[in-house]
Amino acid sequence: MHLREEDKMNREIKFTKEDFDKLKTGDKDSFDLLYQEYYLVLFRTALLILGKKEDAEDVLQDTFVSIYNNVKSLSDFEKLRPWIFSILKNTSYTRYKKRKREFPYEFVLDKTEESPTYLGEDDFAERSEIQDALMNLKEKEREVLVLYYYNDFSIEEIAKICKTFQGTVKSRLYRARKNLKKELLKTQEEYEGELL
Repeated sequence: MHLREEDKMNREIKFTKEDFDKLKTGDKDSFDLLYQEYYLVLFRTALLILGKKEDAEDVLQDTFVSIYNNVKSLSDFEKLRPWIFSILKNTSYTRYKKRKREFPYEFVLDKTEESPTYLGEDDFAERSEIQDALMNLKEKEREVLVLYYYNDFSIEEIAKICKTFQGTVKSRLYRARKNLKKELLKTQEEYEGELL
C-alpha cells in the first residue's frame, strides 16, 4: 500500500538546499516553490487526520504560516521534510482535540476531478470504508499509518516526526495494522448483515 511508482515520481522534491537557504532569508519565490512542492501531500495528510476538507485547508494555512515564520530556526536542510510534517501533525491534532466532541466519523471528499482528493466512483466506496476505519483508530495509531503508508516515510523519519523511538513506531504500526484490520472486518460484517 506504499505510494505507487507514478505518485513517487510526481512528488520528487525540486526544492533544493539553495532554495532552503534563500527561504531562510525571507525569499518569497523560495516560499512559493516550497508551497508548490508540499501542498498536495500536506493537504492529503491533514485530510486523512481530520476527515474534513475545511479543517484540512485551515490546518494547511496555519502550517505554512508557521513554516514561514519559523524556518530561520531550522539549520539543517535534511531535516526540513520531517520538520514540516511535525508542524502539520501538531497543528492537525491541536485542531482535532478542539473539536473532538463533534468529530464526524465520515470522510469528506470532493468528487470533482479537479480536486486533489478525487476518486473515481469505483474507488470511492472502498476508500471511504478505509477512511472510516482510520477515524476509529487511536490518534497515534492513525498517525503512524498515515505517515508510513500515505506519505511513504521510513520508520526512522516517523520516529523523528513523532519524537519517539523507532521501536515504538514499529509497535504502533503493528497495532495500527491489526486494529485497522479489525475495523474493516467489523464494517464488512455490518454490511453483510444488512444484505441478509
